[in-house]
Amino acid sequence: MTTSAPTLWPMKALRRLVTIRSSNVDKIMDEGEEIVRLCNYVDVYYNDRIASHIEFSEGSAKPQEITKFGLRAGDVVITKDSETPDDIAVPALVDSSAEGIVCGYHLAILRPNPSEIIGPFLFWSLKAKPTRESFGLTAQGVTRYGLTLNGIGSVNIPVPDLDAQRAIAAFLDRETTRIDKLIETKERQVEVLREQKSAITKEYIHSGLHAGRERVATQNSWFPLIPQGWQPRRMRFLFRAAKRQGMPDLDVLSVYRDFGVILKSSRDDNINKTPEDLSSYQLVEPGDLVVNKMKAWQGSLGISELRGITSPDYLVYRPVAPMNGRYMHYLLRTRPMPSLFLTISNGIRIDQWRLEHAKFMDVVAWLPSLDEQAEIAAAIDARTSRIERIVKSVSDSIELLREHRAALITAAVAGHIDIRENLPAAISTSDRDRFRLLVGAEIIHQHRSNPKFGRVKLQKELYLAEAHLGISELQGNYFRQAAGPLDRALIEETERAVEVASFYRARQADGVGTIVTYAPLSNAGGHNAELKSLLGPRADTLDGLIGLLRDFGTEAVEAIATLYAVWNDALMDGRQPDDSMVVNGVLTEWHEEKGKKFKDSDLRRWLDWMKRNGLTPRGQGPRTAQTMTRDMFA
Repeated sequence: MTTSAPTLWPMKALRRLVTIRSSNVDKIMDEGEEIVRLCNYVDVYYNDRIASHIEFSEGSAKPQEITKFGLRAGDVVITKDSETPDDIAVPALVDSSAEGIVCGYHLAILRPNPSEIIGPFLFWSLKAKPTRESFGLTAQGVTRYGLTLNGIGSVNIPVPDLDAQRAIAAFLDRETTRIDKLIETKERQVEVLREQKSAITKEYIHSGLHAGRERVATQNSWFPLIPQGWQPRRMRFLFRAAKRQGMPDLDVLSVYRDFGVILKSSRDDNINKTPEDLSSYQLVEPGDLVVNKMKAWQGSLGISELRGITSPDYLVYRPVAPMNGRYMHYLLRTRPMPSLFLTISNGIRIDQWRLEHAKFMDVVAWLPSLDEQAEIAAAIDARTSRIERIVKSVSDSIELLREHRAALITAAVAGHIDIRENLPAAISTSDRDRFRLLVGAEIIHQHRSNPKFGRVKLQKELYLAEAHLGISELQGNYFRQAAGPLDRALIEETERAVEVASFYRARQADGVGTIVTYAPLSNAGGHNAELKSLLGPRADTLDGLIGLLRDFGTEAVEAIATLYAVWNDALMDGRQPDDSMVVNGVLTEWHEEKGKKFKDSDLRRWLDWMKRNGLTPRGQGPRTAQTMTRDMFA
């Protein structure tokens, strides 16, 4: 068996598919030129669609430039410059409402040849990981990278027939919108949780631990009332600037609004490239205050708990008076401090305003005693630690959904998902959601008292319900993940739906990262009549599948579902794999974790069990998409 499903489409260079134009129209208003609305770099970088909702800036252009660089519906505009090669050729599709907008500087227009490629498919193909990697290899530069017209034209993409292009584009429009809505809901949840944490912190920082304590006026507009006994201290008596350099071997630290001072390597969303020469980076000791001068007014500062080095553009202060570091960390990051920092920052644009050191030294804070500082910090930690755990769990799930979205795009563009079996006309979104709700509720309900049942087993039984029982209305998009076939969006939506219907609620009794179980709600079991009406005879086969797997633990069901998927995918590829091919497909071609988790003999034993119990594939249903292969277009 090969390491990836065969690529169905021929590869063609972009120069054979599109007309490429690099714009030179800038924002400068030249006398005698016509005033135009410009599509600029940020309009493309931050939007998948160029449409009338964007507030385009004004510029001027000559008539021939307007003709040459005016946008048309179906064009794809890409960024052609970047600070890093892996963040270049970011695409955006031009909507009909943006026709006539003029393409600005640092961008290139890719206008499809309609006999070869359509704009929506071109857009998605440029979002696929192998295409982005190809652009990164083509980019030229040292400190800043750019794409030439020849470089853009040399990049190869897979090109199916036009009907398949339309189907893939419609599929990805629908499925990514679904995932984006899930992500948006979770991001709102994180925002609400962080607001709760901020409110708790602000309560303690401004009022202390003792409710009803007498408060006194300060005549300071930022802190008009403070608990009696707290003393005013200027920052100059608490901190002193310290620029200690020449220690390039220490870990690099960064400052985040949401986290404070952390290891830069712990995040992958920092677009600022770390230079090779770190001799100018500043030493940070535990207890030091680190301030991002340009973003202090957003809360990007904090007391470090780590030793390392940080950007020479940051301000680093060492403490020169007794203080509780955790308390001071909360104080400086809690309203109204960030708003105060905005008033002592200056610059041309608000996003480039820099905190002035001298004015920061004059900022006054009212401090309780050291003992009370420690008590307040401990109280904040205690009340917000659970919120932080939930935030981390939700944030991790957002990241996994984004990974799933990216993998889905790559797999669909490469032909690793049979899109024609997933066309929107086959079943409406509302019907699909109903099937997911009721089938998921049935699996959970039948396992309601089963200590071996959890989220992983639910996902594998949903996959087998679709692939083996033919409940194709579930419309899963399954990827080859560590625990077997996985559609992360499907499981998220199913769990949310069964909770909204008051059937069951997912919970992790032992905290984030532990097994997920399902607690019954008021309507538990109330799905049964509608399920039988919806599935007909398939309801009995679903009951049989659940019963067949009931007594098996998570690892066993994972092995069975993975063996089934490898075998089924091979049949869909027109092969008749023997046992060794199926087992090898699990151990070496599915996911790197499989070889660590299972032995050859274990998988052969489960494969034999599957044959004895009729759980054998017929080469139909959803294909699983590869995640191991480095180049899905190879």
